[in-house]
Order: sequence, then structure tokens, then C-alpha cells
Amino acid sequence: MAQPPTPSHRRRRGLALLGLAAALVALVALVAGALGSGGGGGAAHGAAKPPRAVGGATTAATPRSMGGPAREMGSPGPPRPVPILMYHVVSDPLPGSPYPDLYVPRAEFQQQMRALKAAGYTAVTLQEVWDSWHAHGPLPAKPVVVSFDDGYRSHVVNALPVLRALGWPGVLNLELKNIRPDYGLTVPQVRALLAAGWELDSHTIDHPDLTTVDAAALRHEVADSRAELRRRFGVPVNFFCYPAGRYDAAAIAAVRAAGYLAATTTEPGLAQPAAADRFTLHRVRVNGGVGGASLVAQLASLGAGG
Repeated sequence: MAQPPTPSHRRRRGLALLGLAAALVALVALVAGALGSGGGGGAAHGAAKPPRAVGGATTAATPRSMGGPAREMGSPGPPRPVPILMYHVVSDPLPGSPYPDLYVPRAEFQQQMRALKAAGYTAVTLQEVWDSWHAHGPLPAKPVVVSFDDGYRSHVVNALPVLRALGWPGVLNLELKNIRPDYGLTVPQVRALLAAGWELDSHTIDHPDLTTVDAAALRHEVADSRAELRRRFGVPVNFFCYPAGRYDAAAIAAVRAAGYLAATTTEPGLAQPAAADRFTLHRVRVNGGVGGASLVAQLASLGAGG
């Protein structure tokens, strides 16, 4: 016959029961935490949500790590035309350059950006313009896209600090052959632009005249450039820029087949929201020698910001 428990036995049994209860509470908390983070702990480790589908392509929110003043985005409204500025090299012209007009010195670029801000403009990405046109996303009262063709070292050395001081993003139309360490951009430099809130779009692989290449080369330059940029940098690459502004019906068909949302040209004027114009968006070329006030006046003459 078992002996009745002594006081010391009762104390030991009570402590054991308390320990068991604490273990059960910890187990319940652990399970709840795992369920709240999607079962894989992704949220706890800061994993980003996958991009959402839009019109057959993908889009992700514009990064907010640009620094500088915060951009003010207005309420959604009816689609409206938007100016897309077109830059090439942001530095003094090189001696003997065959295209000196494509060089805009840093001081001149800074003056232009400050003049735009003083006139009420705010820089946005093409994705933000697209989302406003097609998904009723917000845009500032006077939006402007600041795009850079080809991919030059001056984009990260000279353009980036100016835009970052304003809290503005740029749009880089990158040709893959310009990923190079001399006058082009390195992979880390492209990633630095992306981290600063810039958008990355395709400008082909070798910058050919797309109206002169055969079907296989056209597909390679248009579709493979997008695939490679997405593979290297993990961003959507939803927009295309025709090299030298050269395009025809075959080039437009190739851009559409590759899954791009829209494409930019060198045709002068504002980018229009009409569906018929989405693969031939106009831009405003900015050459060297254009002052800030002149650029603001040029946009006003085109009807921008009205």
C-alpha cells in the first residue's frame, strides 16, 4: 500500500506542474508566431512580398530609400499626359565628341532639376505613371519622369546625387553592353541606383537600329535583354526604350510579345495615356545648353502641369 505524500513530495509535484504549464505556454506562443509569419518565418526576416501581376507583366512598389525630402503624391484622378525627360551623359562634353549636344554638365542638370521643383514638379517613375493611368494610382500635381539612356558612369556619379538631394527617382534605360567599368556602369553601380529608388528598363543589348535587324536578332535584343536584366537585378523591367528612337511595326510587335507594358521613343511631346500610344510614348529631349527656366517654359508650352 502506497504511503501518503509528505509535504516535501507535494512541493516537488507542484513545481513540476508549474514547469509543465510554462512549457505549454511557450509551445503555443511558438506555433502562433510561425502561423503569423506565413509558416516560414519570412516576415520575421524581412522578406519582400512577391510582385503583383499587372497587364501580363509584374510591378513592384517604388523603393522609398531615396533619401532627401519625401515626395508628395496626390489623390488618384483621371489619366493625364506626363512629360518624360530624355538625358544621355550628365557631364561636360568630351573633347572631339561626335554628339556634344548629348552632354549636359552636372551644374546645368542640377539647375534644371531645381527649377522643375521650384515650378511645382515632382519626379516619378514610369511604373508610377502606368499605375496612375491603368490602376488609378496617385500622382503628384505636376509629375515628370527623368529618364537616362544607355547607362553611363555619370548617371551614378553626377545625376544620382542631384536627384537624391530632392528625394527624386530616375529611370535608367540600360543597354547591356554598357555594363562595363570604364565609361559605363558596373553591376554594383546599377544596384546602387536601384537602392536609391530608380527604375530599371531595357534599351536592348547592343543598341542596334531595330528596323534593320532580322526577326531572330529583333527577338534577342528585345526579349533577351529584358530576361537578362531581370535575372541580374531581380526587378520587373516593365518598359522598353527604342535605340535612337528607331521603331516600326515589327519592333512594336516584338516589344509587346516580350511582355513589356509600354515603350518610349524620341518623338517630341508629352507621353499620352491612350492605349493606342503605349508602345510609342513621346519624350522631351534635354540637350546641353538648356537652362532651368527654359526647360520649365518648354514643358509649359507642351501643356505639362496644366
